[in-house]
Order: sequence, then C-alpha cells, then structure tokens
Amino acid sequence: MPSYDFIIIGLGTAGSATSMTLARRGYRVLGLDRYRPPHKQGSHHGATRSVRRAYLEGTAYVPMAQRAWKLWRRLEHEFGQTLLVKTPNLTIGPPDCPAVSGFLASARTYEIPHEQLTASEVRTRWPQLAPPDTFIAGLEKEAGIVFPELSIATFLDAAVNAGADLVLDARVDNWTESPDSVQVHTGRKVYVAGRLLVSAGAWTGKLLRLPDNLLTPKRVPVHWIDVPPDRNLHLGRFPVNFWQVPQEHSGRGQPGYREFYTLPVTGTEARLKAAFHNDLADCDPAVLEREVSPAETAKISKVLTSFLPGLENCSMVSNVCLYTMTADGHFYLGKKPDSQHVFGAALAGHGFKFAPVLGEILADLMTDRSPEFDMNMFSPLRFSDNP
Repeated sequence: MPSYDFIIIGLGTAGSATSMTLARRGYRVLGLDRYRPPHKQGSHHGATRSVRRAYLEGTAYVPMAQRAWKLWRRLEHEFGQTLLVKTPNLTIGPPDCPAVSGFLASARTYEIPHEQLTASEVRTRWPQLAPPDTFIAGLEKEAGIVFPELSIATFLDAAVNAGADLVLDARVDNWTESPDSVQVHTGRKVYVAGRLLVSAGAWTGKLLRLPDNLLTPKRVPVHWIDVPPDRNLHLGRFPVNFWQVPQEHSGRGQPGYREFYTLPVTGTEARLKAAFHNDLADCDPAVLEREVSPAETAKISKVLTSFLPGLENCSMVSNVCLYTMTADGHFYLGKKPDSQHVFGAALAGHGFKFAPVLGEILADLMTDRSPEFDMNMFSPLRFSDNP
C-alpha cells in the first residue's frame, strides 16, 4: 500500500499551496524540495509580487483572481500575518496595446473598480512617472502586493500543522509509475504514493519528461534601485506599474512590445523593484548564470531613465529569478498526458498572485473533483496531438 496519498515535488508557489490544501483535507502528503523553501533558487523569491483582478492575460483568469484575493485575506486572518497590502495598479501603454485593452476589457466585464487615465492625468497624480502623451493607463483602484517568502513559509507551516511530511534538500532523480501508484526516487530513498504532482518551476518540464519546447525555462534579471529619501516611491505614494512599450515593427507590420514593471518600496531598505517581463533568454536551470551583467543593468536603467525620471544616477543591486513559459503564455495545470497518476503545474511567469486558489484547483484535480473554474485554457491536453 502506498505510504502517501500524494507526493509533491517542488514546494514553491503551487507546491506549497497544494501541500497545504491536501493536508488540510485529511490526505497523507509528502512534499519534496531540492532546496529549503523559501529560497532564491527558483521562481518564488523577490520580496514582493503584484496582485490584480482585472487581468490583461484574459478574462478567464478574473474569477480565479477574485477567489485568490478572498483566500489571501482568509489566511491572513487565520495566521495573524500580513500577506497582502492594498495598493493601486497601473497598466500603461498605447491605447491599442494588448496590455491596456486587455485590462480595460477585464475591468469592464467584471465591474472591477477602475479608471481610464490620459498620460497627462498619470503625470499629474504621480509625477514619478513619465508616460508620453500618446499613452493611456488603466488604473485598478484596489489591487495589491503580496510577500512571497512569508507566504511560502505560511503555506508550509500550515501543511505541517495539518500533518504533511516535508523532506528538504532532497533532489529527485526519477519517478516511475505502476498501475496503482507512483514511485519517486531521490538519492536517499524511494517514496511511494497514489499520485504525484511535479511543481518544480524551471525543472518541471524535465522531471515530467515533456518535449523540450513545451515548458521553457527563462532567466529573469530582477533589479532593486536605491531611491531618493523623499518616500515618493514608497508604498502608499507610488502604485505598482506595468508598461507595454512599442518596439520596432515585425515583418507583418504589427508592433512588438517591450514589457517591464516597477513595484514600490516596501521594506526597510529604500529600494524600488524593477524587471522586464518579456524578451527573456532561454536557460538551463542546472547551469544557470546567476550573476547579472552590466549590459543587463544598463538595459533596465535605460527604460527607467525614460519613464521614471529621477532615477538616472541611482545605484542598484540585482538578482536572477526564473519563469517557466508555455507556448501560449497560459498556465499548465493538470494530469500529464498518457499518465494515470502524475500531474504537473507551470505558471508562465504570472502565477504567484493566484497561489492559494491554485492550491485548491490542483488539490481538486488530483482528487478527481471538478474545480469551480473552467480549466480548458490551462489543460496539458491542449498541447497534445489529440487534445
């Protein structure tokens, strides 16, 4: 008989939340991680993440974002932790760019409190920002910021309190599947469970033995800029802001866009967080270059100088995060095709805000329950030859 009902490989965003949810439902859960989460080796670190409900990637995400917001607040009440802080969120770009039009479509469809602002209105409210006159912005009035390291620790503490076992510093070498169980092989031991979830971030594709181009790890330089002491870039005075800036036209005459964001200062160190969201380099997480080059810092400095005046001569420190991208930019959630007991999760660089609801969704899928959301958009079968 299997020792566990479920084994979860990778205890970051999706893995920690799913471990918590399954354990709280009374199942025997084992969580494995090759490091000690929360850590800086994967995708869940970085001090802050933005939360929004008017979702530019598609209105299908909005009900999930709304449920996640409620769950963040429930967890805060339960554990006495501040996990989510309200702050406005701006999406800035030309009126016809996908980011702004997608934001406005989501906000209108779901009646999410928002405003459409001209560039002049943005500059008047937040002189820290300098969008050109041809840009507009969508403002989500009650968006927020979550704290990923604290959140991961909270999820894992809750999982352990509910009876889950965690084995850390445990690299998974392989897994095998039999008709009624899955065997997970580490360097120390073989563990057996009824079902397996692989939620190992940039390692997920290889661990699931998927085609190389299905889940693509991306290297993401993230920067923290030392800001002036006037507190104008701190939480409460400065909104989260996401930019979609036109680049050169493609061969078909369609504009390409460069995407970047900044998040306000939140901690004792007076540092603004900034990073590009697209046009990222493929990478192998096993041999990842974790040093951020001068060319990479110069690239972010150039856009900050253009759109956030006053930061031209500020110093910065940088780190590397990882995205795990799908071909269409949407989540990969569900059972591995041609498998009976093995599931996968990949979040395409925009999943942390959904963490608690992802725990519910994956727990439902792994126990043959139907999630309350339409999962077709995220099904692994969409990449199959016979979906």
